[in-house]
Amino acid sequence: MKFAIFGIVAALSTSFATASTLYAASYGGSLYSLAFNKANGSLSTLEKSQDCGTSPSWLMLDQPHGILYCLNEAIDTANGSITSFQAFANGSLDTIEKLTTPAGLVMSAIYTAAGVKDSGFFAVAHYETSTVTTYAVDRAKGEFQNLQTFTFEMSHPGPNTTRQDAPHPHGVFVDPTGKFVLVPDLGTDLVRIFAIDPSTGYLEPVEPYHATPGSGPRHLTFWTPKTYNATTSDVYMFLVHELTNVVSGFRVGYTNGGMSFDRFFHGTSYGNYTAPSSSKVAEIKVSPDNNRLVISNRLDNTFGSNNDSIAIFDIADKNGERFTGVRFVGLYPAFGSSVRHFDIGGCPQELAVSLENSQKVGVIQWNMRNGEPGRLLAELTLDGDVPAAIWAK
Repeated sequence: MKFAIFGIVAALSTSFATASTLYAASYGGSLYSLAFNKANGSLSTLEKSQDCGTSPSWLMLDQPHGILYCLNEAIDTANGSITSFQAFANGSLDTIEKLTTPAGLVMSAIYTAAGVKDSGFFAVAHYETSTVTTYAVDRAKGEFQNLQTFTFEMSHPGPNTTRQDAPHPHGVFVDPTGKFVLVPDLGTDLVRIFAIDPSTGYLEPVEPYHATPGSGPRHLTFWTPKTYNATTSDVYMFLVHELTNVVSGFRVGYTNGGMSFDRFFHGTSYGNYTAPSSSKVAEIKVSPDNNRLVISNRLDNTFGSNNDSIAIFDIADKNGERFTGVRFVGLYPAFGSSVRHFDIGGCPQELAVSLENSQKVGVIQWNMRNGEPGRLLAELTLDGDVPAAIWAK
């Protein structure tokens, strides 16, 4: 097993080339706009807003329109909320609209409908209230309204009775064709699938994918060649299961208004080695070069006390144009505890990590030549647990 220890851009003063903007959510009740300056290795606060709510949990940036959406999970309260902000290049945030929702919001994604012009939509997963909601949005203005509410039930608990006591939608993802929305449900061991009505933007449930009982699907990502278009058959999906620390890979097919999944890979997020009993896999994404899977492992302490890991897998040739199978590369330090979410971006590209239990945002070097994380460049402690951090670009 290989362990490698090092292995909207803002024009801030005159350091345009080395400064980037980050947004971070804190369970302390704050939404942060942060400036990362690579030249001096600093991460500092540009603005701090309490307009998101008591438990900011997820951030969604509509970059072409400069609109930031903040989800309020509303832990231990009856209702959650979604707030939209105008995000300016200098890091400032102006509140646009706030809408009350069911509690438990943990992730969202924007989607479109081919027959609906000059508008857009987004869907939200509500973990605690077993719900998925959808919204119509004026993307230029950041104004939105509720369209649909799906509330799910189950007849009995799943194999993990503590975590699978009810349906728990945990993520929202749009497939590469733009015709389907997928929602991993940790409580029911399903990936719920919704077809997008092209004339209205409404979602229609279709046959879900049934994961291994007790595995707890959490997040997923798709891989397609860089040359992919909607007529290309090369679509692959990778799914992480929180309760078993398993990563599954599938060849995706499309038939009769739904999706099919042919599984070809099934192993742990530790390269088929046994995962530590305390570990919980969290996030999965494809690297900027389109040739590697990047996966975060929480609470494993692989690199010492309160220093969890990031796993890297090869999946394609170095040009990201041909799928070559799944090969474990190694584990790299996250430089904090419970790396719940990460994002690769900035200028140049770096890895931003939300270190939930450490109550920090970290910026880690991303080696574009090798496709691996490197040393810690900067970190900043916020006012509570940190569930999400994203780059403005």
